[in-house]
Amino acid sequence: MNQPEFAAIVGTTKQFVSQLESGKNQKPNAELLEGWARHFRVNLRWLVSGAGPKNAPVPSDDASDWSDIMGVRQAAALGDGQMADEYAETHKLKFRAESLRRKRLRADKLAVIYGKGDSMHPTIKDGDAILIDTSDRTPKDGRLYVITYDGELLAKRLMELDGAWYAVSDNDTDPKWRKPRRLDPSKGIDIAGRIRWVAGWVD
Repeated sequence: MNQPEFAAIVGTTKQFVSQLESGKNQKPNAELLEGWARHFRVNLRWLVSGAGPKNAPVPSDDASDWSDIMGVRQAAALGDGQMADEYAETHKLKFRAESLRRKRLRADKLAVIYGKGDSMHPTIKDGDAILIDTSDRTPKDGRLYVITYDGELLAKRLMELDGAWYAVSDNDTDPKWRKPRRLDPSKGIDIAGRIRWVAGWVD
């Protein structure tokens, strides 16, 4: 395992790991050490001091292993947009805290909404759960976002061309989304967040 891979386990940097290995950092962050100990299933005391048994007990799925992510009733349209409404919290979904750390995601900045329509098929299907990072609102070419445009809530891939932004559908058979649509700033563009995870039923 190289330094970037080791760092990614707890969401830190290669430079931080390098400082640990060289001895420059004598007091590493306890939360990161706990993450590594949990990932490799070793005793935290042994990891820090070399004392005690090396192997930790097999972890149980207690509450500390999971993070609550708020689910909302609003659906993001994949085809024709639907009028954006205020998000209404309806339920919570559980995500493994370790998985979120590995992706450098904060639970309090995440939300789950649901897709509606087929224009993003096969990437996102009708009814799929969509996890968005509300702290990541700066568009990047080719990434997936949930946006409000002209009063409608959409889940689309954004594309930059000649200084303008376009909404792109992944389903080129959808007659209304065969070509990218240029986003007119005068109609109001608001990025709710970047899509980081999609899940749905498999037939």
